[in-house]
Amino acid sequence: MQIPTLIIVTGHPATGKTTLSQALAASLRLPLLSKDAFKELMFDGLGWSDREWSRQVGATAIAMLYHTAATILASGQSLIMESNFRVDLDTARMQRLQTMAPFRPVQIRCVANGHVLAERIIRRVALGQRHPGHCDDMSPADLEVVRTRGDIVPLPIGGSLLTVDTTDPEQVNLNAIIQWVASQLGSRE
Repeated sequence: MQIPTLIIVTGHPATGKTTLSQALAASLRLPLLSKDAFKELMFDGLGWSDREWSRQVGATAIAMLYHTAATILASGQSLIMESNFRVDLDTARMQRLQTMAPFRPVQIRCVANGHVLAERIIRRVALGQRHPGHCDDMSPADLEVVRTRGDIVPLPIGGSLLTVDTTDPEQVNLNAIIQWVASQLGSRE
């Protein structure tokens, strides 16, 4: 059995990682696991209250994400995982996953200008485009962090890396990204 490929789509909130991962999953006919999708199912079943509850649900969602990925990868199936993966937490998690169910990592890192991200966050909350269970904080201090924190750091787990700047969505060449990922899937060692 060939080693499956794990396509890791990461980025800070509002960088377009969900939109991109959904397009990849549809075009490449791959399963997609999303931390926020798991969180929102739990919010719908268990309810929501405040940011601390959202963080607790998020921790459970990430555990579900890795557990489900291990099951799929162990069957030899490639898949897409999408979340705002953090080097300090997810490097060790990915290494454990790699030990449990070997895979070839391919990372796509979505980035965008911080001012654009802050505007997107404000807009999607105002338009009700995010589940209220996320309890998105739009305080001036949090929005300043969004504007100034810089790009998310890719996980140091090897494999190929593609950085996609979504500051201007009109400039994102989705077909080229799909072709790049397809070539990564086709270049199995």
